[in-house]
Amino acid sequence: RERGQGVEMSSWLSTGASFLRRSVVSPLITSIAEKAYPKRAQRGLWGGKKIGFGNNVSDSGRKTRRRWTPNIQTKRLWSDCFDSMMRLKVSTHVLRIIDKKGGLDNYLADTPDNKLDSKLGSFLKEQVLEQRRRIALGQELLPPPSMSDKAEKERRKEKHAEWLEQHRFDK
Repeated sequence: RERGQGVEMSSWLSTGASFLRRSVVSPLITSIAEKAYPKRAQRGLWGGKKIGFGNNVSDSGRKTRRRWTPNIQTKRLWSDCFDSMMRLKVSTHVLRIIDKKGGLDNYLADTPDNKLDSKLGSFLKEQVLEQRRRIALGQELLPPPSMSDKAEKERRKEKHAEWLEQHRFDK
């Protein structure tokens, strides 16, 4: 087999994990084995927690399908960088880690993206790191990131009111 050529599934299954680390197909394998997280986990900080599925088994052996959901809480957490509160959906696991790290900003800055495991977490991490860079350089600070669509809804209402005012028939 030539270097750089693809590998058949049966051949890499039998060769073991050491081959996978060196193989050309390892990116393919990681994309196949991607974790399945609910969409709502992308809008909060779940810290890799996901919904688990399984069975309750009674004494008689009857299986009843069930699921275990992570303990998600809506919390207002203080951000030192932005000097404001942020309303976030976080798992209790992440709350404990935030306490250990010494605050939301430290948690976001110190945690790798693959452990944050959410679009919101990655976005907030970028914002916190950028804000810290600006503080260190003495530049103008960023406003706090908008965590809800309230500001956007207000802007749309104002724009709609302006449009209605311009297009009134009784002028």
